[in-house]
Amino acid sequence: MASSGKMPLAIDAIEPTKRMLSFQGLAELAHREYQSGDFEAAERHCMQLWRQEPDNTGVLLLLSSIHFQCRRLDRSAHFSTLAIKQNPMLAEAYSNLGNVYKERGQLQEAIEHYRHALRLKPDFIDGYINLAAALVAAGDMEGAVQAYVSALQYNPDLYCVRSDLGNLLKALGRLEEAKVWKMLARSLRNT
Repeated sequence: MASSGKMPLAIDAIEPTKRMLSFQGLAELAHREYQSGDFEAAERHCMQLWRQEPDNTGVLLLLSSIHFQCRRLDRSAHFSTLAIKQNPMLAEAYSNLGNVYKERGQLQEAIEHYRHALRLKPDFIDGYINLAAALVAAGDMEGAVQAYVSALQYNPDLYCVRSDLGNLLKALGRLEEAKVWKMLARSLRNT
């Protein structure tokens, strides 16, 4: 009996699905390893993913973050830059690059990258937190206060941001404001 040719087509249709599931499973594993601090395993799995999909911005961002955590700043910047080339609207990549600049002591470049990330994604909480830290390091305390307040406008339930804002206001001698923010932070922690 002659083959109709349909069987190979059915198998061909299954293969991309299996590849996608294995890619997704490996990506989830790499994220779990990263979150648990196993950066070596996370990097190994991300490199496998990157070889399969070199333009996948999620993989590029994770590789950037892994290398940053391992203090391989050049590699972190490299993967952030690749992510930006793939998607110039990717706020997280600019923020990651800002982290590299901040770590290198290039505060003005860091601040510019954080601000660019926030222009792209105004509700990017980590961008405000990173910007505030860079502004404090650069001596712009009022700018840092504004960055924290902006983050809280998007998510008023952030204990760490409220606490950091309270500490910053206290350092600036704005004790009454600091007390209010610290009190609000404590109430969040206790709920």
